[in-house]
Parts: sequence; C-alpha cells; structure tokens
Amino acid sequence: MAPTLTAGEYVLVNRAAYLFKKPRIGHVVALHDPRDGKVLIKRITQIKGQQYFIQGDNKLVSTDSRVFGLIGKKDIIGKAIKNN
Repeated sequence: MAPTLTAGEYVLVNRAAYLFKKPRIGHVVALHDPRDGKVLIKRITQIKGQQYFIQGDNKLVSTDSRVFGLIGKKDIIGKAIKNN
C-alpha cells in the first residue's frame, strides 16, 4: 500500500480525540515509539483487549508493531488528521 503521507506534508494531531472515545481499527494515530520515545504516525490494524497493533501503510519499510509489539493507549498521543 502506498503511504498516506509523503515527505513535506503536515498532519494535525487531535490530542482530545480519545478522551471519551476509544481508538478504532483504521484510525491513523500519532504515538510515541516505545523504544526511544520518537513520534511516529501509524495506522491501527488490530485491537487486542486494551492494546493496539499498529502498522505503517508502506509495510516494506515501516517500523511498527511487527518490530516492537503491541502498544498501549498511553503511547498514543492522538488522532492524526492530514492537513490538505
């Protein structure tokens, strides 16, 4: 799958999006990489209880849950919205 975002594009991160609602499959989220804390933009592809499996749209080169495992809601910064 081609990347949703390309270099130089901006995203807005709605930090309040998940205060009263749960993240859902298909949502694109900003999150802290559990290994080093850097901010990543990834898509939620599976939900297992209170944990999320996230993947990048460009699966051939993406570092995501296939590398560092499931993430918790505490790792999610907010819902990412592409700024056209």
